[in-house]
Amino acid sequence: LYNGTLKRDVENRRYSSYSQMEGWGSKHYSKAVCSPPRAGSDYCFVQNIKSSRSEPDLCCEPPRGTLRKSQVGGRAEHKTTLNRQSIYSSCSTQQGTTRTSKKMPARALSCPSSNKPDVVYAQPVMSCKQDVVYGQAQSSSRICGDEVDGGTMTIQKAIQLLCSSDDKYQAMGAYYLQHTCFQDESAKQEVYRLGGIAKLVELLRSTNQNVQRAAAGALRNLVFKNPTNKIETRRQNGIRECVSLLRRTGNTEIQKQLTGLLWNLSSTDELKEELIQEALPVLTDCVIIPFSGWSDGSCNRTREIIDPEVFFNATGCLRNLSSADMGRQTMRNYPGLIDSVMTYAQNCVASNRPDDKSVENCICILHNLSYRLDAEVPNRYTQLNHMARSVYMDKTLTGCFNSRSGKMENDEYGVPLPEEDFKPKGPSWLYHSDAIRTYLSLMDQSKKDATLEACAGALQNLTASRGLMSNAMSQLIGLKEKGLPRIARLLQSNSSEVVRSGASLLSNMSRHPVLHKTMAHQVLPDVSRLLSFQSGNTNSYGEIMTSACYSLRNLIMSNPHLGKSYLTSNMLNNVVSLCRNGSCPKAAEAARLLLTDLWSNRELQSVLKQ
Repeated sequence: LYNGTLKRDVENRRYSSYSQMEGWGSKHYSKAVCSPPRAGSDYCFVQNIKSSRSEPDLCCEPPRGTLRKSQVGGRAEHKTTLNRQSIYSSCSTQQGTTRTSKKMPARALSCPSSNKPDVVYAQPVMSCKQDVVYGQAQSSSRICGDEVDGGTMTIQKAIQLLCSSDDKYQAMGAYYLQHTCFQDESAKQEVYRLGGIAKLVELLRSTNQNVQRAAAGALRNLVFKNPTNKIETRRQNGIRECVSLLRRTGNTEIQKQLTGLLWNLSSTDELKEELIQEALPVLTDCVIIPFSGWSDGSCNRTREIIDPEVFFNATGCLRNLSSADMGRQTMRNYPGLIDSVMTYAQNCVASNRPDDKSVENCICILHNLSYRLDAEVPNRYTQLNHMARSVYMDKTLTGCFNSRSGKMENDEYGVPLPEEDFKPKGPSWLYHSDAIRTYLSLMDQSKKDATLEACAGALQNLTASRGLMSNAMSQLIGLKEKGLPRIARLLQSNSSEVVRSGASLLSNMSRHPVLHKTMAHQVLPDVSRLLSFQSGNTNSYGEIMTSACYSLRNLIMSNPHLGKSYLTSNMLNNVVSLCRNGSCPKAAEAARLLLTDLWSNRELQSVLKQ
């Protein structure tokens, strides 16, 4: 029985988001353990508890593929969208350094489930082996000055220059390494072999800003997609030195390189614990809070001090860290973090900037932090759940001829729902009506699949439990905020991941009888269309079909008369074919349960026979 926690299959790995990626790999799902249902026994059957995490994934093309160059005095942006992947490129104009950011994929992986379908949870996004911004140094004379012959410069000579007592030569060596590692992957191995990482880390303590920026840029390129160099950077105390310099410096270009370096490091699971301890406080206090526009009255820094690209890098790093269990718990409790991220997203919605590149990172952070919220964070619903169980036990023990079933219905607790905070703070933001409104507004305004997927994933997490929170959040989304039409539009997306998130969210919400009438009129046509036309050529096909079958089962069985018009021969033939689909066992089981319940209803039998 579901006990408020998600059980993951031990063989499954969770991935966290990547700062820069070019493609999405396979998804892994973990699911809640539930006893199998009896066919046709309960039309309000609870489906798989899926947790989605807004997470970018593995595959990345060679970094040189996307590079944006800029001239002094102006910045040109090259932005490309391929499927769900967006390429963000950025560059520094000083000292001939150009940085390229790679694709920022979308969303998240949903928690795998066990045999039986259950509620849909949205699991935090994890990262894979990819990173973010690549920093390239232009091959200008600034890298190799008159004193150094650029034509004969080698990696070994550059590392020797790092040991020079002259700041100018130190910067030359670091810029050369930055430039070479951007162009040649094998250069990273040679720098590692020659001990260059330790020397670059040492230069982060330099008092010369040009040296600091060059060293940070070189390290940033060295660790890009290179786990060995990431671990070596940590071993040489590079994380602590990077964070220390970020805390001290006010130079924007140095901040860009340092936050880009932290973003790249954060995609490796082995480094997340140290990054949470060392980098989270500095990124939040020195970047996220000042830039977001949120203030509790104690922040002295103004928003204008922080460059938007620094904020983008910082949110990318936190997006990765929020996928780790430790990171999720720590970030929820860190003062001002959730408030700032939510404030920034709301400000972008209010100013009609739904596709601001940092919005995606912010929503993915909130999506991850909402994962297993009801189980991990004491809230207003926790005590009410205990009260509800007591009420249920009192009613079920009143006599041996009690006609109630042996389970506690979601809408029959007999306990009033709590009033929400007038001024939410910290974790209470995650399930506040203002947050729900923000997600639904972004569903209306955003054109980015990653953002849409993360919004649906956050709502999916809030509706995934079996307690009062799921009931209350579902009613808030469907009835008070009238969000069902916006969710139904997700099912028409060209992105299978967006469709999967929307279908999973509707599946969760369809468990609550109080919503059946409204959902039947507003989303039943779109859900039935999924079963009629959805092709099986995507990785998400099985999960989309599973969610659609459970939603249809709940809604049609609650109103057979209305549901008859949606039982077309095309849809039923597809459902029958799905029953025999050996490649999607969970979808096949959901299809069998749907057909069994439909046949058990006399009003629907004549339609099925026809």
